[in-house]
Amino acid sequence: MINILQKRQFRLLLACIALLLLVNLITDTYAKYISSANANSDLTIASWAFLVNNQDVLQNADFSNTIVPVFDTDANIASGVIAPTSTGYFDVTIDSSDVNLAFDETITLAQGTSNTVSDLVFTGYTLNGGTLVPLNNLTTTTITSNHTVNEQTTTNTYRFYIAWNDDANTQTMNNAADTAQANTGTASVSVNINFIQRASSN
Repeated sequence: MINILQKRQFRLLLACIALLLLVNLITDTYAKYISSANANSDLTIASWAFLVNNQDVLQNADFSNTIVPVFDTDANIASGVIAPTSTGYFDVTIDSSDVNLAFDETITLAQGTSNTVSDLVFTGYTLNGGTLVPLNNLTTTTITSNHTVNEQTTTNTYRFYIAWNDDANTQTMNNAADTAQANTGTASVSVNINFIQRASSN
């Protein structure tokens, strides 16, 4: 009799344990709300594309072939060549219409690395046909311009004026040196343009 009672108690204990385990399992499975979600979002990268004289300078930074010097008409000097007293100009057009960032633009003008005419000088420049900014016969100069986001004018044309200085008071070459350039000399200018993104204002 005692043995049967012990067996029933043991079975009852096992049933209670099984019931507790089942309740615990159900609680773990159904009593918690679990959610998850995933997303991939493509972010639009700001455009940074400049054209200089209609050439994409990110694809090809050397725009030498796009510089076309124009010399002022002179009855004593043939068309398209430079000589002492010659004056002329060349244009650099910068198109930033596909740029979504504020940036600083720095243009550095200098005599070219192959230049042998030390009296080749920059006399001034205009921006978009505006007022002449004198450069006072400089052989090198730097022009800086700041640009904002979404500015109205995104194509700017600089016209740079050059001359073969023959002023007796400021020239560095004498007549013999000028003459030697006709046989062995090279007249060249260098134009370097840097575009630098302005830091975030945040």
